[in-house]
Amino acid sequence: MKKLIIFDLDGTLLDTSSGIMHCYSETGIALNLKPRSVADKTCVIGGPLSNGFNTLYYIDDDELVSRASEHYRTLYKSDGIKMFEPYEGIRELLISLRKNNIKTAVATLKYEPFAIQMLNDAGLGELFDIIKGYDKTEKCTKAYILNQVIDTMKADRADCALVGDSEYDAGGAKEAGIDFIGVSYGFGIKKDRDFEHIFVADSPSEIADFIIGYE
Repeated sequence: MKKLIIFDLDGTLLDTSSGIMHCYSETGIALNLKPRSVADKTCVIGGPLSNGFNTLYYIDDDELVSRASEHYRTLYKSDGIKMFEPYEGIRELLISLRKNNIKTAVATLKYEPFAIQMLNDAGLGELFDIIKGYDKTEKCTKAYILNQVIDTMKADRADCALVGDSEYDAGGAKEAGIDFIGVSYGFGIKKDRDFEHIFVADSPSEIADFIIGYE
């Protein structure tokens, strides 16, 4: 059985899609950005803001990406941070893991103060041993955040797994040297996608069943 389960936030613990897409859209309007034609705009959820803006808009310089990212964060602090819902069964999943003496953590590319506030507002913050997020440094990749969690918790990487819904999560887990569990109910991971994983869950209850029964 794994001893430390690390969760992504967007699309894994909370459905934050309405707030995220609202802030991308309003930022694009405010800065007069030219939108790209993107079939599924939610593909940007869970990744770095710089990647999101380059995917959704025609942006020709890093300074404009930086301005857009700062505008997004300002808007998210006032509006987007309130626009979310916990996925059904998440609280029960976390309680079940902790009853089985499994440590729980969050590693997210969302700005850390926002992540902490949202999880507290959702009544979930107390169910995590540690919450780590984006710290506004260029080195702050998914793998970097995962390594911070693992090092702080003094965990053996063989005893850890990341639960997430995107290729950013799968890639970060691989780079950090830990197992990955995908969730198909989020925004990115589907069972027919090619990524390294030990399991793909269709619901939070399936995550609990797999982790508690995992040898």
